Amino acid sequence: MLQLKNKDLFDFRGYTVIIPSICVGNAAQLACDLLIASKEMERIGSLMHPGLIPVFGPSAYQHDPDERVASCEIYQSKTDKLIVIQFRTPLISRHAQSLHSYLAQLVQQAERVVVLGASFGFEKREIGTSPYEYCVSENFRESHKTELDNVKWMEFKGDVVFGGGNGLQLFHILKDKKIPVMLLFRYVLEGDNSTDAKLIIKELNDLCSSFLQLKLEGEKMKLIVPISWKLLFGNDVTSLIF
Repeated sequence: MLQLKNKDLFDFRGYTVIIPSICVGNAAQLACDLLIASKEMERIGSLMHPGLIPVFGPSAYQHDPDERVASCEIYQSKTDKLIVIQFRTPLISRHAQSLHSYLAQLVQQAERVVVLGASFGFEKREIGTSPYEYCVSENFRESHKTELDNVKWMEFKGDVVFGGGNGLQLFHILKDKKIPVMLLFRYVLEGDNSTDAKLIIKELNDLCSSFLQLKLEGEKMKLIVPISWKLLFGNDVTSLIF
């Protein structure tokens, strides 16, 4: 079920939609956190589905201190024509296909969809090449052929993105629905993946700055670390245990 703050605000036509996969190190979700915080995006709704573990908690962003977070939230930047669908829980596997189908229906009218992800660093086979790989639908390739020809990423040809979670599955469903879509993932290691999140956003912006518009008058926009990252690894260990 989709809960919107204002139904008049919700229209995907002409928008770029960013969706993170539930992947290794939560790198894609952290990248979306950076994007939402840096662009001070407005939460316009929440998504509830049997495939999502229900959670509820305090605001994740300092620019929106009175909001509350849930399992899946939708953020919008009207000026940039950008929507981010952010997940905060793992998916329940037996309902994942249903959730993906619903997301495909939801973003059917979007101008483009970018699925962000990550893969285990030890799965990278070619040393010295770019740490990024991607796959695109043909209609996405046609729209961004020049930009894709200039990137140094490798085009992914495999059947499994190890550690990539639901990213490739979602990509194929969107592709089958004729939605212009790209899956972009980075090889990462487990641990503090906040740096990987920043690098993923940088690469995506370098592909086509109109996606994210992270540059203002020729200068790079400063990425803002969200307040929720202060507890990225939980609370500090209490001294009472020593």
